[in-house]
Amino acid sequence: MFDRLRDLRTVRSWHGWPVPAVVRVVSATQLAVLIDAAVASGFSRIARDVPIGPEREYLLVPGLPEMSPSLSWICRVVAIPAGGALVAPGEKLWYTVLDVTPADFHRLPRVRRRRRDELLHWMVHAAYERRRRA
Repeated sequence: MFDRLRDLRTVRSWHGWPVPAVVRVVSATQLAVLIDAAVASGFSRIARDVPIGPEREYLLVPGLPEMSPSLSWICRVVAIPAGGALVAPGEKLWYTVLDVTPADFHRLPRVRRRRRDELLHWMVHAAYERRRRA
């Protein structure tokens, strides 16, 4: 299955599957290349509804393995401001999903720990705000 998974530190995803514990980060250009690869491979998750632009960077968080039409990670994609800028009040975080082959996923750079921790705070705040408005 995912042979290289044995070489990585894993965590249990929301769905109960072991997934890589690392979060990957890509630029707008790299995300466009990954989307093109997903379309060419016949994947159904191709990050349709996320704005792509140089003012954003994109974090990929693996959530599930996919076996068909070929091996891939189903990754949550979070679009955040590039360059370490904090999310301004009222600014929207964009979320979508993208199928990424294991080889492509392992080639991507890891997000720095500080940026990953910021993401956790932003997501908790966004979830709280969404619930409060409901």
